[in-house]
Amino acid sequence: MDWQAGPATLHMFKRVTIIGLGLIGGSLGLAIRERRLAEEIIGVSRRQSTIRKAMSLGVVDRVTLDIKEGVCGSDFVILTAPVLTIIEIAKRIKGVLKKGVIVTDAGSTKYDVVKNIEAIFPNGASFVGSHPLAGSEKSGLNFVNKDLFKDAYCLLTKTPNTDSKAFKKIKIFWRRIGMRVVSMNAKQHDKIISKISHLPHAVSASLSNTCRGIDLSLAAGGFKDTTRISSGSPELWKDIFLTNRKNLARDINMLKKELSKLETALIRGDEKKILYFLKKAKGVRDSV
Repeated sequence: MDWQAGPATLHMFKRVTIIGLGLIGGSLGLAIRERRLAEEIIGVSRRQSTIRKAMSLGVVDRVTLDIKEGVCGSDFVILTAPVLTIIEIAKRIKGVLKKGVIVTDAGSTKYDVVKNIEAIFPNGASFVGSHPLAGSEKSGLNFVNKDLFKDAYCLLTKTPNTDSKAFKKIKIFWRRIGMRVVSMNAKQHDKIISKISHLPHAVSASLSNTCRGIDLSLAAGGFKDTTRISSGSPELWKDIFLTNRKNLARDINMLKKELSKLETALIRGDEKKILYFLKKAKGVRDSV
C-alpha cells in the first residue's frame, strides 16, 4: 500500500528535515508528528537554545546546528526562514541532497524563490514552492501550535520545470495537515499576496510610525487591531518587501489614491462622498 492510497496514519516520508524552528517550522513539526506523516523529523537551527527548546517541546526527534548533516538522507526538506535566507540555504544544501528528495519552502513571496532555487538544484532533487497562509505577529517556539494550519490556505506554485509527482505529493502533504490547497504561478501569487498581505502590513507599520511619540496609553481596540501585524519580525518583513517591491510599490500608490479621495472629501466637507467611501469599504470587508 502506498502513501497515496493508504490511511491518514501511513507515513508519507521516511525522514523530514525542517530548517528553521520558529513559529512555522515548530508548528509544522508538531503537525507532522500528530498526523504521523513521517517516521523521523529532523530540525535544523542556528542556535543551541532553540535546539534545547525544540527537543523539550517534542517538536522534532533530532536537532542539529549543521545544516548539511540535517538534510543528509532526508526525502523531504522544508525551508522555513526569511525569503532571502531561503535562497541562501538552498545554495548550501544543494550538494548533499539525496536523489529523489522533495524540497519545499514556506516563504511569503514566490517569484524570486522559485526562479533562484530551480536554477540551483541538481537533477534528482525536486522543488515545489509553497506558501502556507498561517502564522501571526508572534514568532518563536513559545507560540507553536499543532493546529496552526488547520482550515487555512496553502498556495503552491507550479512551473514548466515542476515535477508532477512531487507536486502531487506536496499537495497531499499540506492537505494532510489540514490546509486548503490552491495552485498558481509565482507571479500571480506575488501580485495577489501583495494586496491581501504585504500592503496591509505596510499600512499597519505606517500607522504605527505615524502615531509614534504620542501618548498611546489611551489606544483601544481600533488602533490595536489595525497595528497588530506591525509587531511582526522586521527582518522577515524586510525580505518580503524587497522581494515583492514592484507589486507592493504599485499597491501603495493605489492606496494613496484612495486616501486622496477621502482627503479631498474631508477638505470640502462632502458628506455624500465620505459616506460613499465608508459604505464601499464596509461592503468589501463584510464580504470577507
